[in-house]
Amino acid sequence: MPHGAEEEQCQDNRAGLDGGGESESPLGARAFEPQFPVRYFCFGISPSTFDGLLDRASTPISPMVIRGTMSTKQKFRISSALKDIIGRDLITNDSVAMFELVKNSFDAYAKNVSIEFDENSIIIVDDGKGMSRDDILSKWLFVAYSAKRTGEEDLNLSRDYRDEISIRRGYAGNKGIGRFSCDRLGERLELFSKTRNSAQVEHLVVDWTSFEQDAKTEFATIDTILDAIPDFPKPNKIKPPSKSGTMLIIRDLRSTWDFNEIDSLRAYLAKLIDPFQTTKGATISTAVVDEDWPKLEGPVGNDIIDLLDGKTAKLTVRLRQGVIRSVLHDRGALIYEIEEPLARTLEALNDFDVDCDIYFLNRSAKHTFTSRMGVQPVQFGNVFLFVNGFRVFPVGEPNDDTFGIGRRKQQGVSRYLGLRDILGKVDVRAPQGALPETSSRNAGLIETPSASALYEFVMKNAVQRLERYVVDVNWADALDQASDDASGLKSDTARARIIRIVQALAGSKNITLLDYDRELIDVVNERSSEFEESMTGLAVVAQQTGDEGLLARVERARLRYEEQKRAAEEARATAERETAARREAEQRARAAELRATEAATKLERVEKQAQMLLHAQEREDDELTLMHHQVIIYATEVQALVRRSLRRLGEATPPLDSIKDDLEQISWQNSRILSVTRIATQANFKLNADKIQADIIQYLEEYTTKIATLYGDIRKATFETSGLSQNMTFSPIDISIVVDNLFSNAGKADARHINFLTRKAGNGLLEIVVSDDGKGIDTTKVDSSKIFERGYSGSARGSGLGLYHIKHVLEQLGGSIRLDPERQGDKAQFIIRLPKGGKDK
Repeated sequence: MPHGAEEEQCQDNRAGLDGGGESESPLGARAFEPQFPVRYFCFGISPSTFDGLLDRASTPISPMVIRGTMSTKQKFRISSALKDIIGRDLITNDSVAMFELVKNSFDAYAKNVSIEFDENSIIIVDDGKGMSRDDILSKWLFVAYSAKRTGEEDLNLSRDYRDEISIRRGYAGNKGIGRFSCDRLGERLELFSKTRNSAQVEHLVVDWTSFEQDAKTEFATIDTILDAIPDFPKPNKIKPPSKSGTMLIIRDLRSTWDFNEIDSLRAYLAKLIDPFQTTKGATISTAVVDEDWPKLEGPVGNDIIDLLDGKTAKLTVRLRQGVIRSVLHDRGALIYEIEEPLARTLEALNDFDVDCDIYFLNRSAKHTFTSRMGVQPVQFGNVFLFVNGFRVFPVGEPNDDTFGIGRRKQQGVSRYLGLRDILGKVDVRAPQGALPETSSRNAGLIETPSASALYEFVMKNAVQRLERYVVDVNWADALDQASDDASGLKSDTARARIIRIVQALAGSKNITLLDYDRELIDVVNERSSEFEESMTGLAVVAQQTGDEGLLARVERARLRYEEQKRAAEEARATAERETAARREAEQRARAAELRATEAATKLERVEKQAQMLLHAQEREDDELTLMHHQVIIYATEVQALVRRSLRRLGEATPPLDSIKDDLEQISWQNSRILSVTRIATQANFKLNADKIQADIIQYLEEYTTKIATLYGDIRKATFETSGLSQNMTFSPIDISIVVDNLFSNAGKADARHINFLTRKAGNGLLEIVVSDDGKGIDTTKVDSSKIFERGYSGSARGSGLGLYHIKHVLEQLGGSIRLDPERQGDKAQFIIRLPKGGKDK
């Protein structure tokens, strides 16, 4: 209370309260030092009653609390220094200050904001609804008052203007202090504004330095000048508003705006306003006077959507009225679409609309982003947050970890996505004031239950769900990391991984599977090691979605698989019997050899027999025995398949799809028989007939040059190893089929020479370029995109199985084959890619 106020009489007229002067209290003498005069404060009770209360008090009461019964009501006084506290001291970044003014323009329904930089001034023009004289007096000049927060912002909009605009659910700003960003940028401000129905332009002049001269001057006593003029002034390059809008001219700039500063501002506004087409229909442009800087002229924006859409995995999550719908695409292919209710722990978001678009950045996407944007993704940012159309700063900045993604990554580098692995945005439409920002505008959202629920929602329903797919599918295939198309998802192993992901979702009681890619989520090949597990997953998916067609295909494939298993078991049993009989015969032969000395008349025959057995031992008797065992297995299985196909062909209504599958199996097994036979007939070629751990490059070279040329039309084959090797586990028989089929296709094209060239492909991968001198591929008759599909043949002599078998063998190995995109004309030139693991010799 100001000095002297204690001498004034209390103006309280309540009954029973007597005015009184200054008086010493016995309590005062007991509780305080004698020199303190004690006065009664006007509480509406008598002095004697108040003394009684003090007598019972256990703690001495400060003399500052005790006043005389005479007092007056007083008001706060506001220093002119308040301007700096809520202006330059609070908004410490020029870019943030500029953004605050831009947000105010869009809050006023502006569709276009233009910014012009001159030597010592900045002009900001928008085509929003503008302000009347009453708006300026009752809102703009009313410090800390926000009509947006009170809901009065748009009450005076005309009916026709309401029909032209879309009334928003919330505003970018609502604190009533964003206007002081003008003070941050310059010492003086001229504001021009006009509403649609006004015939004149309101003109306000503010000299911010007048608030800085004496802190003892009261804020409200410093004058601003408000008048009216016929029209807006005309800037040098940008256009003034036409029907309505606002123009800010900020003079005597406090900072220098050179090329780098303006360029940084444009990049800042690009991320703040429209990095993911969040504010559709809103544009920002800049212009510079007296400088030839073309890069700084024109609209602000970027094309992140064009860079990433269809080129990497993307998860889209939409929350509407407590229901979450999530759609996952990977390089244009739909993986799944699901729907689920919002968790009870996140009920604070029931009135929110939330849109999440999160992209996984594989090596291909990172390379494309850097080359197009001129900056690495890690330097651009990660997951941006927008509330009611405008970005919340600094969420998404390179070093920001608001959602806890980086902290989680530290717990498991190979199990979790990190800030370097994703890029995206979270766009929230929330009731006004539900997600308040900090006053400084550069520290994110204020910690509220709604903000915490939002962070948890984004982490669980967007980041972690994308993470599950990326870790289990994308990261599991090193070759697929460098691809920007979905070809790598079509192998049996990749499809089996995708089936496991979709099965887990379809099996959840709270999740409804709405859609999925019928091509990717389908029956995998019976020869795949993932076949049985995939059948279980597909059955779950089919039942969840009511897909009777898929369920029927699953059942047919399961029956074929069981029949093949039985046939294989029968073949194996037959082979074992044949092997046992052969060994018994060999033992008898050896016994006969021992008895040969007993019969002189049989000496010559015994010696010849011994020579034959010796020759067999020179060719590795055990190895030939094992190869013979394999031939018997494959031949027996072929015989069983042929019998079954003939039986089905004789039926009245044969299941033709099953017969086609059987015939494909017959072709495959016969290829293996031919490969085993060719290997077995070469005495100097030694290998185990099952899987081996060896240098696959060396094996391919030896088989190509020593064995494959002995059969068919190709008589010359060259294999350039380039001094490279690749140690890995593989089946010699299956790799031989790859070479045999390449030779066969080349021979059908009248080729006489085939060449294999080994080269490095980066990231530890190896490639083999296969070319021949044949007629090539006639693209006018052959669809080159289908040549690896089962049953498709570009030749009348072909079965459509050769290239399909090659593709299947290589995919089972973790590799791939494709037409060389750099081949000349119609030349038949392929690129075989082997998985990581090779090294220089």
